[in-house]
Parts: sequence; structure tokens; C-alpha cells
Amino acid sequence: MPKSVALLVSIITIVRNDSPGLSRTRASIAAQVGVSDFEWVVVDGASTDGTAQLALGLDEAYAWAVSEPDKGIFDAMNKGLARAAGAFVLFLNAGDSFANVDVLSRVSKILSSNTIDFLYGDSLEAFAGDRLSYKVAQGHDRLHYGMFACHQSMYYRRSLIGDQRYDPRFRIAGDYCFTAQFLLKNPRVLRLHEALCVFDLTGASVVNKRRGREENWVIQRDVLRLSLPRRLIIRGAYLVSALLSGRFPKFYKMLRFRKSYGY
Repeated sequence: MPKSVALLVSIITIVRNDSPGLSRTRASIAAQVGVSDFEWVVVDGASTDGTAQLALGLDEAYAWAVSEPDKGIFDAMNKGLARAAGAFVLFLNAGDSFANVDVLSRVSKILSSNTIDFLYGDSLEAFAGDRLSYKVAQGHDRLHYGMFACHQSMYYRRSLIGDQRYDPRFRIAGDYCFTAQFLLKNPRVLRLHEALCVFDLTGASVVNKRRGREENWVIQRDVLRLSLPRRLIIRGAYLVSALLSGRFPKFYKMLRFRKSYGY
């Protein structure tokens, strides 16, 4: 992308050993219509399965890629953030995609108004069995309870991010910590009531969810400064949610997701 072109959005994609996922994200970005003032920053974690060659061989004019070892997912995100030149940043990782072909165009028109600093919306989440479920964002007023929307549906003003980076202490909830720190800066926020991304949940594990809850506790204590009683109430809500999703998955999906359909 020529430096003379003002970039509105930097799409940051991290990947390691997932060439099919990177290809899906690449196709989704290429399919976006009515928008050109964006860049695609790809950070590969020294893949050994051919993904690095795919990343480094990207020939789109808007794409830039690097392949090198990193210290984990959030270290890689920090590398992408350091390279980003857009007024806003969006983290769309390998395997994730836009909900439809005009999402970036419609979001860009809103962002270009220069009246907001943070935009987010709903998401489509992909479970096993070729099904998409519509997940409604819970609203940023519920930040204390955890990540209120899919990270891939969030656009952050880069100048307001400043020197803030993802905390490498966290393995699961680094996006929650990052978003909490950003929202504590009192940005101008806009919530869209539509799906902005497709997030692949096929590989999510119970172990990761358990660790995520533990990391959330630390963030709620150290970043949001919630009282112990408040954190205990939230922990109880987590346990109820885990019980419902584990033992009554169909009922849980009826409560949490608006609709489900094939894709």
C-alpha cells in the first residue's frame, strides 16, 4: 500500500500452522466490496507446515506479512499492532472472516465520520457440524462480567491505544484485558446490532475455558478493581454458565444464541 494513501483500517491476522484458516481469511478480505483504504498485516509464528510460505507469498497490494518465532498469541498480536498504520485496528485471525462482503465498507463509512473511537457488534460463531449460530453482543456496560462481544467484531482507534499492548501474562483472556484497559480511557463507543464477523469455535476446549475464567478473575481484580464480593458473584455466574453449557448444551444455546443455520 503506498504511504501516500491514508489508511482507515488495519486488519491484523496472526497465524501458526494453519494454512487453510489463513486462506479462508484471505478470501474473506479479498471479497470485501466498496472499500480500499485498508491494509492486511499478517504475523506468522514461524510455521513449519507451509503456512509461512503462504503468508510470505501474499501478492495483494494491501498485504504485508512476517514470519518469525513469537512468545504466544498475544505477543504476535503486539507485533501486528506495532506494524499497523491504520486509524483503526481490527484483529481477524486465521480462520475468522467477515460476516458478509460489505461489512468492511459499511463499518468504514461509520469510522470515517471521526465521531467514535470504538465500534463493535454481534457475531456468527461456527460450531462443529457446519452450523452457524448468531451470538448477540452483551453490551460494553457488562464489561465487568467478561468479554462482552467477539474480539473479531471490535474496531479500536489506534491513536487512543497509544503504547498500550496485550499483556503476555495471559494465555486466554489477553483480549479481555486489552479491551478493559482501552474502555477505561472513556472512548466514544458505538454498538451495531448486526453480525460483523464469523468466529470459528470448533477447536475451543474446556481446559481453555477454565483457564480463561481464572485469568478473568485477575483482570477483574487488578485492572477493573472490582471488590471481592463482586468478583465472587461473577464467579458464581461463570459456574452456572459452565454447568448449563456442559450438561444442557442445547438449552444453553437456546438461551445464548438468537438463531442457528447451515453454511
